[in-house]
Amino acid sequence: MTREEEESKEAAEEGALRKSLVELKARVDFPNEVARRLEESGARFESTLHQRDVYFLRVQGRLKLRIERPGRDQLVWYDRPDVADTKESHVVLTALPPGHGLEPVLSSALGVRVVVSKVRRVFAWRGTRVHLDEVEGLGAYLEFERTLPHGALAMPAHSELRAMMAELGIPGDALQSGSYSDLLHPGPSTPAPQSG
Repeated sequence: MTREEEESKEAAEEGALRKSLVELKARVDFPNEVARRLEESGARFESTLHQRDVYFLRVQGRLKLRIERPGRDQLVWYDRPDVADTKESHVVLTALPPGHGLEPVLSSALGVRVVVSKVRRVFAWRGTRVHLDEVEGLGAYLEFERTLPHGALAMPAHSELRAMMAELGIPGDALQSGSYSDLLHPGPSTPAPQSG
């Protein structure tokens, strides 16, 4: 069972899952070469996922409906700073039952900011989930996610993720500050206030 499947199962059993992450994201020009380097470095390939993330307009943080095949749909809220370096994220997610029908309800209630479609190759490497993404309209990206155990210090994870990126030969100027939603739809993520 992949970590994503474990988290979906836990979220389904508990109603919602809260977690803190340290993340790092970079643009890559040669994704198959990066995949080869990952495997040579001992990363274990887990799965290929087709994901469609519907980002809704929000006041604080980001809210998205993740439609995943194979897998289970999730409603995900997260908050993190937009910096081109390692960053800490706070996430709350819940697994959704088949046929949930939430997309039209949330789209109508909150408005849709942008839809991100991608093919994600998932690897496990040194306690880190590694995503090699082909994002429609953007190209290829490498994303590291390290879950922080409750009460753990984040600084060692920041240093380790930077070292892992360097080991793969990813230059510092390839690092990305925001999410795919920001790259596809630059600008404010909240609706303009309405008068009246």
